[in-house]
Amino acid sequence: MTTEFKNEFKTEDANSYNSVVGYFDQYTERFTSHMPEPMLAAAGLKSAARVLDVGTGTGVIALDVVKRLGQGTEVVGIDLSDGMLATAAAKARAAGLDEQVSFLKMDAENLDFEDESFDAVLSLYALRHFPNPDKALQEMFRVLKPGGAVVVAVGSSPSLFSKEGVIAAFRRIGSILRKSTGRELSACEFIDHLVEKHLPAREEKETTEWTEHHHGFSGSLKSLVEGAGFVNAKGFWKGQYSKVTSAEDFWLLQMTFSSLARKRIGQAAPEKVEALKQEFMSQCEAVLAKGGRLVYQTGGAVVAAAKPGA
Repeated sequence: MTTEFKNEFKTEDANSYNSVVGYFDQYTERFTSHMPEPMLAAAGLKSAARVLDVGTGTGVIALDVVKRLGQGTEVVGIDLSDGMLATAAAKARAAGLDEQVSFLKMDAENLDFEDESFDAVLSLYALRHFPNPDKALQEMFRVLKPGGAVVVAVGSSPSLFSKEGVIAAFRRIGSILRKSTGRELSACEFIDHLVEKHLPAREEKETTEWTEHHHGFSGSLKSLVEGAGFVNAKGFWKGQYSKVTSAEDFWLLQMTFSSLARKRIGQAAPEKVEALKQEFMSQCEAVLAKGGRLVYQTGGAVVAAAKPGA
């Protein structure tokens, strides 16, 4: 990617969320509620602190930190999506937390903050959206105080050698059997398959190079964190298995979380989108009619580390 294309990618990626921001907030609250507590615990924050939330989205992590740490806590959330930031700010006002949390439009790879100005930096499911994740982590390192913690999570499957990995493997076997008899569909692979079928691939990249080459495990994330200068990096995995009960809910969920679907469908002709959705609904209804399930397995590889010093 050239510098010009990387900048265009960031803008387009951020703008792709503006049309689904309401659903994004709803589904993020619903399917990532298991993530803030362990991330905050990994950061070791138990009292007032100044915290940066990189790729804040609709402020799920930022607002949770303020609620948990209470008075004296200051959180700054950054993002490039205007729709996300507006929703996050509205939520903060509605909760009476707007004096403790602020939301700014800012590029994670070029943070407009002074050196060593935060006690902790958190980032939930955002790193894959950055063309230069190493640069983003270097910026996190720069603005973090010596001794401060960084906690970064990316969407991932668990290690096969972990307890969670063994459970996931057995669940996968059951899933394969159900799919072979038309009794299960999984997000987001289902909609991605239909998008590839109905909407021609675009020439420009739709995902970052790091995402393409480091999908589904935590080892590369740990190496990336350590490469930015952080020490004592430790990783763990957190996940959630959910069943979705309606075809429409399943559609909106995948339209929100699948980058492929969100970007291609957002730019496709209405008649092509309608044909895709009709096939989507038909297959979902056929599965439900058989007593089958529509499932969404969320999971994140989390790496916590520290900046040397203090």
